Amino acid sequence: MEQISQYIKADYAILVAVLYCLGRAFRAIRKFPNQFIPLALTGCGVVLACLSVVSRYGEYANWAAALFDGMVQGILCTGMSVYLNEVISHCGPGGCSCRKDKKD
Repeated sequence: MEQISQYIKADYAILVAVLYCLGRAFRAIRKFPNQFIPLALTGCGVVLACLSVVSRYGEYANWAAALFDGMVQGILCTGMSVYLNEVISHCGPGGCSCRKDKKD
């Protein structure tokens, strides 16, 4: 996951936290199926990243480059937020579930 985090630009780092919180909100909605949360977060991530790109359009050569960057950053940030959720759920307050001490 360290390799993926290298590709997320610093301007979009806050988007990971926003998407994580949005995912927790989706999960709290009882009628929203859990299996569609990553898909919904991907859509939200792409839209929010594209909005960020539009606000800084002067940095890009053309619209295609700007929208491509927004889509890629949105997808990467969504991946990091889902990964963050998995790490927190598996290594939460009770400790890491993958490292249980075995007593013989």
